[in-house]
Amino acid sequence: MPRIFYGWFVLIALFVTYAVSNGISNFTLPLLYPSLIEEFTWNEAEVTRPAALMFFAAAFYSIAVGFLIDRFSARRMMITGAVIVIVDLIAYTFISELWHLTAVHLIFSFGLALCGMMPVMVVASRWFTKYRGFAFGTLLMASSFGGATLPLTIAGSLQESDWRAALWILITIAAVCMVVPLVWPLRDKPEDVGQTPDGLPVADAGSPEEKEQLGIVAGATISEAMKMPIFYLLVVATGTLWYCITSVLQHQSIYLGRDQGLGGAELAFAFSIFFWCSIIGKVLFGWLSDKFSKGHIMLLAIINITAGLVVLRMLDGSSMTMVYIYALVYGIGFAGTFTMVQLMIADLFAGPTYGRILGVYFFVDTLAAGTGIFITGVIRVRAGSYIPAIDLMIGMCVVATICVIAINRLAAKRVQSVTT
Repeated sequence: MPRIFYGWFVLIALFVTYAVSNGISNFTLPLLYPSLIEEFTWNEAEVTRPAALMFFAAAFYSIAVGFLIDRFSARRMMITGAVIVIVDLIAYTFISELWHLTAVHLIFSFGLALCGMMPVMVVASRWFTKYRGFAFGTLLMASSFGGATLPLTIAGSLQESDWRAALWILITIAAVCMVVPLVWPLRDKPEDVGQTPDGLPVADAGSPEEKEQLGIVAGATISEAMKMPIFYLLVVATGTLWYCITSVLQHQSIYLGRDQGLGGAELAFAFSIFFWCSIIGKVLFGWLSDKFSKGHIMLLAIINITAGLVVLRMLDGSSMTMVYIYALVYGIGFAGTFTMVQLMIADLFAGPTYGRILGVYFFVDTLAAGTGIFITGVIRVRAGSYIPAIDLMIGMCVVATICVIAINRLAAKRVQSVTT
């Protein structure tokens, strides 16, 4: 009887862990902002500034984690990160001053760096070669699954404006769904359980069919890549899109709750719709990218996210139908854009230097994300409205569109020059 490939159990463990860690940090904690503003009289910029700092810190933490993950057990690092996240969430329940909130987010960022996307993807890449696309696609959906489900678990507490009770619910979920899968069944690599990637017989492991598909400019060093216009065009495109994605994710609870008048339960329900739609977006755009040009599908994703921003700008606080339309359109659009950003980088640079180049993009995109959160909060306080910030993001999507069009033309020319 064939032995079951242990990598599927590892994939489940990674899925659950990433769904909870990312679901709490990016998609559920922002739901607490309206309650924090009400209790502590902080303004919109103040309450979101710690999240911006969290992204800035994550950019630099990622450099250290990248160094450590090649030298130590990723599983032990992730367990350590999960414990830090849980202890930090407990500390969150005791905050009473703004610097407390900042400290909590900075510590939270370090915990996530140890157990978040980077180690998750590294471990998955060790277990899957032939099925790496499926594994990565599944893990990208995990964050949306967390965003779709976790807000509902604290909807009742938010309706009663009891944000501390909401945190204790999240603490319990994190303790069970992060620590347990990391202790078992997660393992660092197939060799730990006497298997090979994808569960292939030893004789078949590493065959030509198993080799990773190379990108259009595969093998370029970082210094060589930085001499290419296509590198900078993609930096601008991914950076501006990450600015838009994270700005909306971190501020939409304030915009919908305080500016548009949604109650705690309505807000949680809208968020749930938003993230269920994002799951659809990741599946849909991942499927489309396998059927058509990734560059063209990237343009479709940007059009989608831009349409979502336009709907967000049109909200007038009187129609829940429009809120649901926004959740549908932007939910699919942000997820599709997030997915296509990862695929576009791989489509260009996948190969022996892919990891190092990906690290550069991760660093830039994370800084752009933190900048977006900060600037959007400042605009809301100074202008008294989020509308100028939304207009800025729509303009940035136009810039990203122009960059991707240029990338597609340059990539087509490079492919043509190689084949002729």
